[in-house]
Amino acid sequence: MRTIALTRRGRTAFLVRPVDDWVTNVLELYSREAIRNAKLIANPGCYATNMQMLLAPLLPHTDLSRLPTVVGISGYSGAGTKSGGRPAPGERPVTLPKLDPASLNGAVRPYSLTDHIHEREARYHLSTLVSQGSQVQVAFTPMVAPWFQGIISTAIVPLATKLSARDVKQLYEDKYGHEKLVEILPQVPEISDIALKHGFKVGGVQVHSSGDHVVVVGVIDNLLKGAATQCLQNINLALGFDEHAGIPLS
Repeated sequence: MRTIALTRRGRTAFLVRPVDDWVTNVLELYSREAIRNAKLIANPGCYATNMQMLLAPLLPHTDLSRLPTVVGISGYSGAGTKSGGRPAPGERPVTLPKLDPASLNGAVRPYSLTDHIHEREARYHLSTLVSQGSQVQVAFTPMVAPWFQGIISTAIVPLATKLSARDVKQLYEDKYGHEKLVEILPQVPEISDIALKHGFKVGGVQVHSSGDHVVVVGVIDNLLKGAATQCLQNINLALGFDEHAGIPLS
């Protein structure tokens, strides 16, 4: 069962709904048909989206007895907002970032070092992509940075089979080559490649000289593919429209 807290004017009620009532899909990985038929849709988390899109193509070749590790760095908009009060009586209230970027002193700050909610979300959904009885475990550490928007995540994935960098790139091509919001790059993607853009970009594939693990980097805009863009994809499908209606593809 899932408990949902609904707060209004300082009072909190708790609505309990079965987990199976909800559909939470990264559409490029799971069932689009499930979204079309869903009554309750939960948008995937921003870090969880990036994490799943990085790890999913590698799962058939991942050594699941060892932990894939993902380090994600997000712009400070990911921390959310807080009320800034009303500038004057009768005027609309303003919102302010919860985190003052000046407090970061130009550096990144790790937080929620274990058991981040998006780690659990990614683990739950990725486990549906492997054989029954298997579980995908992920070690995830998020960090916040002094830029406004955009997430860059680095995945270190233990390999069960020997793969070359070319093999790994082909896995991503096979998985995402037909997806309109995914771009596979030869180089390491950067925040400047994705800020204010609607998709997911992945690249910088390197296999360790031992063949033991592969490192891959992925970027999304946490406010777009990590939030609004993905929400619009879900709404479009649920209402019977083209999935990418209203989403700039260039």
